Amino acid sequence: MDFSKFSDDDFDLKDWINTALQSQIDTNQSKEQYVGTLVTKLQVLIQEINNSIDETSHQTIQNFPRVLREIDVLKQETFMLKEQMKSVRDDLLKVEKNTVSDSMKLLLELDIVRTNLLNVQVALQEADNWSNLTSDLDSILASKDLKTISNHIESMQNSLELLQDDSMDFTNRCALLEDFKNKFETMISTDIVSCFNSKSLSLSKNYVQIFSQINRLDNLKKYYYQCEVARNSAKIVELEAYHENSFKESQVLFNLEEENTKDLIEKSHNLMTFISSWLDYLITTWHNEIQWCKQLFNDYNSIVINILKKSSEDFNKIYQTYLGNMLNSCKDHSILLNYLAKYKEETDRFVQTLHTSCENMSLLSQSILNDLLFKLFKQFYSPYKSIFKQYSSIINKNLQKELEKNIKLNSFEVIECVQLLDGSVNRIFSLIESEMQRCLKLTNGCCFYMMIDAFKMFLKFYVDEFKRVVSNLKERRVENTTKDDEDWDSFRHFVKIIQIVGQLIIRYEDLEESLQRNLLNNFVHKTRHGSVTTPTTQQAFNFDHQALQTNQNLQSIVSFKEYFLEDNDRLKLNGLIAAVESGDDYSMMKDLLKPLFSLSELVHKFSFEIVYAPIKKILKNLSKSSIWQANNTGLMNKETIPLFAMAPQEYITKIGQYLLTLPQNFEPFTMHDSNNLLIALRKGKLPYLDEKDLSDDITACWLDSIANATYTNLSDEILKIGKLEVNSQRQLIIDIEYINSVFDDVGLKDYSNLSSIIELLKVNEQEFDEMSGNKPVRIVSAIRKMRDF
Repeated sequence: MDFSKFSDDDFDLKDWINTALQSQIDTNQSKEQYVGTLVTKLQVLIQEINNSIDETSHQTIQNFPRVLREIDVLKQETFMLKEQMKSVRDDLLKVEKNTVSDSMKLLLELDIVRTNLLNVQVALQEADNWSNLTSDLDSILASKDLKTISNHIESMQNSLELLQDDSMDFTNRCALLEDFKNKFETMISTDIVSCFNSKSLSLSKNYVQIFSQINRLDNLKKYYYQCEVARNSAKIVELEAYHENSFKESQVLFNLEEENTKDLIEKSHNLMTFISSWLDYLITTWHNEIQWCKQLFNDYNSIVINILKKSSEDFNKIYQTYLGNMLNSCKDHSILLNYLAKYKEETDRFVQTLHTSCENMSLLSQSILNDLLFKLFKQFYSPYKSIFKQYSSIINKNLQKELEKNIKLNSFEVIECVQLLDGSVNRIFSLIESEMQRCLKLTNGCCFYMMIDAFKMFLKFYVDEFKRVVSNLKERRVENTTKDDEDWDSFRHFVKIIQIVGQLIIRYEDLEESLQRNLLNNFVHKTRHGSVTTPTTQQAFNFDHQALQTNQNLQSIVSFKEYFLEDNDRLKLNGLIAAVESGDDYSMMKDLLKPLFSLSELVHKFSFEIVYAPIKKILKNLSKSSIWQANNTGLMNKETIPLFAMAPQEYITKIGQYLLTLPQNFEPFTMHDSNNLLIALRKGKLPYLDEKDLSDDITACWLDSIANATYTNLSDEILKIGKLEVNSQRQLIIDIEYINSVFDDVGLKDYSNLSSIIELLKVNEQEFDEMSGNKPVRIVSAIRKMRDF
């Protein structure tokens, strides 16, 4: 039975009982008997523990007086020790005060003398040793025993450390030692270069030991660095020689004529092979040199990174020349952009491979190596930096080339011309969307603001071409039809063009949303989990640098802005990001609004002229018409025609009938794509129609415009009429009342000038002044002259 369990902190009574019952050995004994035995044992144990406790307590009580007596004795002894220590301290202070001051000073001076004597002894010994070491340096060097020479140099270094002072002799000794090291290094430099070129690891380790011994390990690293850079430069020359048919300095590279596209593609492909071969070679070099250099130097990572950086500088001089020639001579920018994307993909592949390798070796966590890698990646992307400075111009030229080459806008047939304009909208914005995706992939979005500038220039160019085509259609209509006749066929074509303009405005608004969405997704959502405003202006230059310090990801969007953009370009991009992110309805292409609205206004104007032409023809020179001329009967102021015999004249009834037929003529043209028509109308302008008078009913808007034009021009023509006889006045009143009723029928709300003219024509001379009191001065003056008052 295990009684030790009772002393455990986590003792469990149930567990103990179960364990005790399960440990029963005698199977012939019943459970009740076994439990009785356990209880008996426990009672015996309890009795033993009680006896032990009683005995211990009794002994403790008996020992208490003795313990107290010993504590009192210890206190007395402690007090006596304290008094003795105080007495000793007082004696020491007394002795120090009386005698030690002068004695200690003397002892210190003696110790200084002793130390100086020892230093002089050591200096004399080392001076003698230095003389022995420098007695026959040339013979030591001539022995060419590397170990002996390196040991000798080490001894000279140790001796020189002991002789260190500010005297001229020490400077001369240092110069002598350095001169000896230089001679030794010169003697073995050829062997070092040969060793590194042959990749002899054992010899290289020996040289590492020697140069570490003579404190010139950095010089050995320079030898290794120069050998590897020379090896890589030779590889560049080899690759150039392999592609010499495509890359000859005496030839103009990438010179493209229309019939020479195949030659351009071939040269572009050869350059692609050139880049790919070089970057593959560098990846192999990286892995090989890291493994080899790791066995020699502690800072092998930084050494190999610097080798790649220097080699990339040499390669970039050639590559940048090729890219510059390609950009300056290439006339088909789509081929340029396609191959530039492929070149960039190869560079991305190299950088990604190197980045992954560094991650696996945990190099990115070291700030110094991280900075070196950042400079290395920036070096590899540097050729694209000069190209991307001209990104806006390249994209604009490419888009205009595509428009001129593949998107036809004009045709001799009017119907076909309208169809071409209709189809061009989707194709134009498809081109723009493709360029946006290309920008996000090719430049990682860093040239986004330049791309927007290109889009604005291109769309302005497209809108100007659209205007030119519409103007040509108008001129052709004038040439092919009678200008002032009804021409509903032409109106139908121009209504379709208005719908196209509405679609163009909708696509422009969609483009604004797409630009903002892609900008935020690329720069804000990728770099920040929360909503953090991007700093601009004075903070913008520091923003990217601070982000780089906190973000170790060398392939983040912040890093790519450093790789691809100058400071001024980064400032513009950060400003654009901040403006869009602020959520203040910022328009990235607001410069395009004016040309678009101008186009809409122009098409509405041309359409209006077609519809209004018959009325304009009737009203032309109405004021000089013979129907208003006075006769010579001398009855100018007498009524010679009965009022019931008068009816509206033909000119005014033609106008009225034309106005009344407009709704049924408009209906077929405005019942389809009314949303596009309404958008174009709201962004443009119908003549003689204010924005406040616009409604969602296109037909009503057109009726108001034509009716307002008729009302305005009719009023002007009436006010130009000279003197009128009574019958002509009565006829004019009937004509105006008729057209006013027509205006009521077509829903014209304001024709107050015509109403004022009727009122002033109806009153006699005595009532004229009273009636004219609240009438426009221009109308009053014209009617007064007309009636000869």
